[in-house]
Amino acid sequence: MPLKNFKIQTIKTPYSGFFKLNVVHFKHTLYTGGWTETFSRELFQRGEAVVVLLYDLANEQVVLVEQCRAGALLSAQAGSQSEAWLLEPVAGMIDVGESPIEAGVREAHEETGAVIQELEYVCQFYPSPGACSEILHLYAAEISVDTIPEYAGLESEHEDIKVVRLSFKKAKQMLLNAEFKVAATYIALQWLFFQKIP
Repeated sequence: MPLKNFKIQTIKTPYSGFFKLNVVHFKHTLYTGGWTETFSRELFQRGEAVVVLLYDLANEQVVLVEQCRAGALLSAQAGSQSEAWLLEPVAGMIDVGESPIEAGVREAHEETGAVIQELEYVCQFYPSPGACSEILHLYAAEISVDTIPEYAGLESEHEDIKVVRLSFKKAKQMLLNAEFKVAATYIALQWLFFQKIP
């Protein structure tokens, strides 16, 4: 099998705002030998983000956050508008000069009021590598659910967050019934139930 290789010919940026859109012209080697022709792909430049699954072993509960998400608006507009509110673990962008762990501690406090000192590394993954460069760093942290409020979020970031406590039993049943709509929720809960709480 030939070596895997690629060559980026040009990168253009037709849009740069809160996020960035690049048009990348490139080519890569083929499994059967040789190279593809040069072709282009639009690439959404979102940066890197952290995801933190919070759970309480003593109370057998997992903590998720529910909020209105821009990515779900168009789909929800065609159906039930309430479907724009999604259940997911704590998550947020990693700021410049900040480590994934520092971002995870900060985001957990901003989105749930939880004060955590240690994060357990789970994995990192591309949520949509066909069109987005974003990498998600997934961690988990054990907390006490007794210390968290019902609502949280930064008003300056237009966050209106409901902190949702689910029993392990309920969360696992929702997982098995495919009731969640966010990939990070599935990945985080599968780790919890298949590796942490078998």
